[in-house]
Amino acid sequence: MASLLSLQAAVTPDGSVAGGRRDQANITLDGIDVNDQQTGLNLEQTGAFSPVLRVNPDSVDEFRVTTSNPDASKGRSSGAQISLITKSGSNEFHGALYEYHRNTVTSANDWFNNRSGIERPALIRNLFGGRLGGPVIKDRIFFFYNYEGMREAKGSSIARTVPTASLGAGNLQFVDNTGQAWTIPASAINTFTLNSVPVVDVNPLVPALFAAAASRYPVNDATLGDGRNSGGFRFNAPTPVEQNSHTARIDWTVTGDQKHQISLRGNYQQDITGQAPYFPDTPPTNTWSHPVGFSAAHTWLIKPNMTNRFSYGLTRLAFSDQGDSSDPAISFRYIFQPTGFARTFNRTNPTQNFTDDLTWIKGNHSFQFGTNIRLIKNTRTNFIRSFDEGITNPSAYAANAARTAINQYITAQTGSTRSVASSWSTPAQGALVALLGRLNGFDANFNFDTSGELLPENTGVKREFKTQEYDVYFQDAWKIRSNLTLVAGLRYGISVPVYETQGYETVPSIELSEYLQNTVDAMNNGINYREPLSVRLAGKVNGLDSMYRMDKNNFQPRVSIAWSPEFESGLMSKMFGKSTESVFRAGFAITNDYFGQQLATNWDGANTLGFSSAASINVNTYNITTNPAPLYTGPVMSIRSLFPGSSIPGNLVFPQTAPFRNPGQGKIETSLDQNLVSPINYSWNVSYGRRLPGKIWVDVAYVGRKARNLLAGRDTMMVRDIRDQASGLTFNQAATILDRQLQAGVPIEQVASVPYFDNLWAPGSLATAFASIGAPAGLTNTQAIYWLQPSYSGDWQYVMQDVDGFSGSRYFFQGQYDSLSAFGTIGSSDYHGGTLSVRQRMPGVTWDFNYTYSNSIDDASGLQTGGLFASAFILNAFNLRDSRAVSDFDFRHLANFNGVWEIPVGKGRYLGNGMNGVLDAIFGGWQLSGIFRYDSGSPFTSGYFDATGWQTNWNIRSYMTQLSPVGSGTSYGSAAASCTAAQAGNPGLDYGCDIPNLFADPDAAYASFRTPHPGETGTRNAIRYPWSFNIDAGLSKSFNLPWKEGHKATFRWDVFNVTNTPFFTGQTTTTIGYTGSSAGTTFGRFTDMDNSPRVMQFALRYDF
Repeated sequence: MASLLSLQAAVTPDGSVAGGRRDQANITLDGIDVNDQQTGLNLEQTGAFSPVLRVNPDSVDEFRVTTSNPDASKGRSSGAQISLITKSGSNEFHGALYEYHRNTVTSANDWFNNRSGIERPALIRNLFGGRLGGPVIKDRIFFFYNYEGMREAKGSSIARTVPTASLGAGNLQFVDNTGQAWTIPASAINTFTLNSVPVVDVNPLVPALFAAAASRYPVNDATLGDGRNSGGFRFNAPTPVEQNSHTARIDWTVTGDQKHQISLRGNYQQDITGQAPYFPDTPPTNTWSHPVGFSAAHTWLIKPNMTNRFSYGLTRLAFSDQGDSSDPAISFRYIFQPTGFARTFNRTNPTQNFTDDLTWIKGNHSFQFGTNIRLIKNTRTNFIRSFDEGITNPSAYAANAARTAINQYITAQTGSTRSVASSWSTPAQGALVALLGRLNGFDANFNFDTSGELLPENTGVKREFKTQEYDVYFQDAWKIRSNLTLVAGLRYGISVPVYETQGYETVPSIELSEYLQNTVDAMNNGINYREPLSVRLAGKVNGLDSMYRMDKNNFQPRVSIAWSPEFESGLMSKMFGKSTESVFRAGFAITNDYFGQQLATNWDGANTLGFSSAASINVNTYNITTNPAPLYTGPVMSIRSLFPGSSIPGNLVFPQTAPFRNPGQGKIETSLDQNLVSPINYSWNVSYGRRLPGKIWVDVAYVGRKARNLLAGRDTMMVRDIRDQASGLTFNQAATILDRQLQAGVPIEQVASVPYFDNLWAPGSLATAFASIGAPAGLTNTQAIYWLQPSYSGDWQYVMQDVDGFSGSRYFFQGQYDSLSAFGTIGSSDYHGGTLSVRQRMPGVTWDFNYTYSNSIDDASGLQTGGLFASAFILNAFNLRDSRAVSDFDFRHLANFNGVWEIPVGKGRYLGNGMNGVLDAIFGGWQLSGIFRYDSGSPFTSGYFDATGWQTNWNIRSYMTQLSPVGSGTSYGSAAASCTAAQAGNPGLDYGCDIPNLFADPDAAYASFRTPHPGETGTRNAIRYPWSFNIDAGLSKSFNLPWKEGHKATFRWDVFNVTNTPFFTGQTTTTIGYTGSSAGTTFGRFTDMDNSPRVMQFALRYDF
């Protein structure tokens, strides 16, 4: 069903509709809400347009779709309004049996599998079922039942980063700045020094772990890793699926005059969806889904011109995601992670829905009144924050310590100044730090009950959230004239803020939007606002205020008009057609986005402000010489025991106040604004439809949308950009002056003083403060900053940390929190689109063509039910429009065509009219169908292939800044010069230079970007993925069966992705150095397919 709905104009491949987010569709089944109330997307099925209850085509009698500007009777949310009606029985028995089959033999292989010499994934898929409907009591009671099952034994192509056999032998490999390749054994690594101080030895447990991994998972894929220390292991993972769905309906005409009718519907599913294991020998993370649904409706014909329909429904989403490990999550960054560390998660989400709709026809008016009430509960058990974590992380050592140690070793070995090539900096550091085998980053997670008692380690967190939602509406459809209709209405909705029924609710002592504004005001006056922030109890159960306020201003007027000209002759008749041959339509609607459930559950699951807490070791706590991090001792080692002193907290007492810490050592948390309001959408459309000869109908339309108060996250504790009152410069402005000189390579002695640094710190004091970390004496304050910056490769946030920390000035960090990101209704978007739809309905041929030209712009493109630190995040909290760009779902051109053609061959047809029965049975009655889709490609951010520093936000990297236009597409055989050079020098290794690339000239594209300056967000969504198309086709034939009229058998052959054309996605992360000297070997390289290989399906149906 989702595939059919996506064929509408203005619907993007990801399910966004006319500028609305894809999680804002509203789906009803027999008038009852069947949406996933938390996410708006049933992620257990197929995403957008997927209700909680799977709706099989054989159970649906009709569906209606409104893509924009619904009338007042619809509109729980602002997206597409989708109404599905279940089939019912009748006075005659009707039914069907069917089987749809797919297999490995008639399926193609994944492009990357083919390249790696891996056989196609197994596929055996059988979708089968039947339906039956008929009378229980003729003319009074009817029944309908549909069962559909699906069994799928399939495989998915999975690629993971793994260590090479060389790394498992303890060897470190890389290329230096002269192009020389190095292989350094563990014995030599154990002689490394850093500034003449010995570096810790290789941890022997780590090469043993890597050797075992390399043996089990040999490198066979060049799309991942660096090709020497790490590589890709691609395998076909079994992902079996078992689905069972039941749909039943009873219709009862209670009275002979048909004034009272009752209908009952029930749905039940039992699904097991196999998820790919992280490696072939690790447990799969299967999902067990078992939703149920029930509805009862009473239709009352009060008078011939008045009808009332009351409905009650219960839709219960229920699923469990299985974890794959009960060990602490220990990994080796850039090299290896032994399993996915997925944790078990259970959710049940029952929704009770009461609706009542009254229709009253009075003269030329059709009045509608109604209400829609939803009682929603969300019960969940979550183990995600119940386990501790550890990592070897080269980024957690100050001043690129691992790279410096390597540089000093190879310089000593060659007698000339050598350094790791810029494109090998991250791989080499990652490999060395992994071999040293010391966990320099670790976190312990603690959970508490409502009494403040600490829960045992690895105990699941149980929560129950509730809310109630109330909608009412009034509408009048006024037929002013026979060819002119005006529809006007008003809808009003109100929702009780989501609350936790056991009392697990807290809020900050100062509203975060207020705290942020106070910060900005103080910052512009040269002051760091550091008011202590506490966390206090909140919520209905505790008799306190909610985590966000109720928004009572949700009035949603709707108006539309339709006029069909009646020109029977003359010029106007020729232009617009005669009566009913054309129609003008226009409409305007105000709608609100749906949110609340996901906000509450995401806040509860992701933050430790309240009944959870976390202990984290700060970056730069350890070094690789005199203060080494704790040794890795095995996969089940205790993480909590690694913390210096006691890390286990005592009982909770509210209010809680986080301590003030040194710069860069504060907490990183998430929360919500209390002053949220409902996101509001203003949408409008104008269209003209015209019937043309040949039963062709053409629609041309313009659709617009302005969305305001959209949900987006931003960091309310951003590192302060303090303004100097004397010079008027902010820190970022002053630092940018230095940053430009650094990128130009200006010698330090030529760097002139910037007044900012002398006005805020006593002249010469910064060089004195940095003396303990090696700063030369006699530097000006400006030169001291200039000297410090290269240690952090363009990361100015670390510079601010050191300035605050070593000088004691405390200008930049709040102290309690280094980052406290909060969802607020702060975003906006604008959409404008033109659509063209052409359709023809004739005997023997039916087709539709839809084209959309559109542009969507926003501040952040995340879902309104999404999470923080995802795409719905505005990087610069001090300038909320700084990230404004085309939306993530901005597809400039969209087109689709679908059609059904009865091939005119056979008895009674244009060709072969005189065929005998045998020939007609073979050659006659065939039907060809097809669907064609095209899109011009979606944008993505340069950050996808960037690993630069944090220029604007402490917790989220800036995007790269684009210097010149960059063309994109799919280029076979293009590769960075460093890749082709490495391949030529090492023909025995596979560097993947032949893998399709986003850029025809990766080196030129690389040179088109630079590291952003301090305070710069960078360039968002400047590049687009290549255009893509897909063709699906089907060939079918029906046979009338001889034993009774109305019985027929149908054979069908379907082909999905007929041309088997691969389209690619994914970007290999590539470090762009501070000066952007050269592109890495994998720059611009695609890592995955955006579509599926060709699959064939064979079906046999029996209908009666």
